[in-house]
Amino acid sequence: MKKRILLISLIVISLTTFAQEKNGTVFIKHPAIEKTNSLWDAFVKGDKEAYGALLADTIAELSNGKPEVTTREKHVAQLDWWKNEFSNLSVVDHKPAFPDAIEYDEGGTWVQDWKLVTGTHNASGINIKVPLHNLYSFNDDGKITSIHHYYNNDVFEEIRNSATVKENGTIYINHPYIASVRKLVNAYCAKDIEKMSEFYSPKATFSSITTDYKKSNDLATQMDHWKKRFEEVDKFTMDQIGYPDCFHYEKGDIFVVQSWWNYSVKVGDKVYTAPMMLAHTFDKEGKIVDSSVYISSNHFED
Repeated sequence: MKKRILLISLIVISLTTFAQEKNGTVFIKHPAIEKTNSLWDAFVKGDKEAYGALLADTIAELSNGKPEVTTREKHVAQLDWWKNEFSNLSVVDHKPAFPDAIEYDEGGTWVQDWKLVTGTHNASGINIKVPLHNLYSFNDDGKITSIHHYYNNDVFEEIRNSATVKENGTIYINHPYIASVRKLVNAYCAKDIEKMSEFYSPKATFSSITTDYKKSNDLATQMDHWKKRFEEVDKFTMDQIGYPDCFHYEKGDIFVVQSWWNYSVKVGDKVYTAPMMLAHTFDKEGKIVDSSVYISSNHFED
């Protein structure tokens, strides 16, 4: 048995050794890395002369795998768009990543890096923060012959769309979901937790302006909160201010009701009053899946 195990181990080791074949060396410091760093320095400054000096006469540029072969002059001209369209432009190493230079025995010299591009688009005011992965190939003269970019294009689509006017749904002044919110408010003022729970999805989330925006309560936790609140307060009143709006957003296909109230609580002989805004998101079954409350807690301090 031991001989059999030893034989199998030797076969595995021999196969693993046979499968490994070195094809180059990876460098953490290399003249090619210095050139790619200089390329981005020139990019940020809009220095077309310094940028172009690092490129071969013909450049293959690939954005998310889509190739385009162009001349050095046309590629360099792109710097004008960045210089004119953006302020506070910055391109830095996306730590903790760092660039590598690879000298292949067969395949020449390549550099790969991970950058973070930040800046503000002047016309739209959109701030960009784009992680960018790049690959660069070099010819025998040390000039860059291809640049491969990989990044999420969503923010640039947002910038492009910002130049257009587009509707994103419909606003309703009367809608069944508005009635649901009014009935919910009435149940709240009546301290009727069982009735209130009927308006919510079991998966509903709850947040307020006084809590961390990343945190929310589930329905069970919120019901406990209501119970404690109802025991502390003698009476609630909520008077509608203006009129609620029901928004149907085309993007996401969701309904949201926003409403405004004059919120009062009576504790003993004292009455505390503050303006309140509510936002309720509804699911396809007409149940509330998200509830947000905007009210200043300072109004309830002695």
